[in-house]
Amino acid sequence: MDEGFKMKKLLIICILIIGIVSISGCTSEYNARIYINEIEDIGNGTYFEITDDELKEYPELIRSIRYGGGNLSDDEFERLNDFFRMKHSEYLFSIDMEFENNLNDSIIDAELMNTFESNGFPLSEKYSIITYERNSLYDSWLIKKANSPEYIIWEINDELKVYKSGYIEYQFTKIGEHYYEINIAVT
Repeated sequence: MDEGFKMKKLLIICILIIGIVSISGCTSEYNARIYINEIEDIGNGTYFEITDDELKEYPELIRSIRYGGGNLSDDEFERLNDFFRMKHSEYLFSIDMEFENNLNDSIIDAELMNTFESNGFPLSEKYSIITYERNSLYDSWLIKKANSPEYIIWEINDELKVYKSGYIEYQFTKIGEHYYEINIAVT
């Protein structure tokens, strides 16, 4: 066999192996890991709380607490990332599920504007809606306008919950009677 033919054959085998690995799901978009350390005394530290009901939705978090951390699949990373974004945002109010179709169609009608206004948060037709692909437990929509407050709406347990966009810094997480330092690293 000549060298050129051998190289082509080897190249074809490599391409087939890469294809099989990609199709089988053995590759990952992220290399994510969660680190969890229990903290005995938080002093004046700030924290957010994860309820028992919320914890049930995240078996990967329960597993990580038990073992002090661990690797996360892409799906687990996306779900936890969404969840922690929600927990670090300020909850404002809930709106009726009847708005879901309009949110999906990027429609801000008078009824939605009135609902926001009655809760103390003015909204106008100049806002736009971005629908996020469902990659966690929650569907979500971002309502935004330049130089104005932005809002995130998450569908949680058949309820549309409105949060102020932005990030609230917390040092710890409270689960039950325990406090944890939780970090998710992507490499």
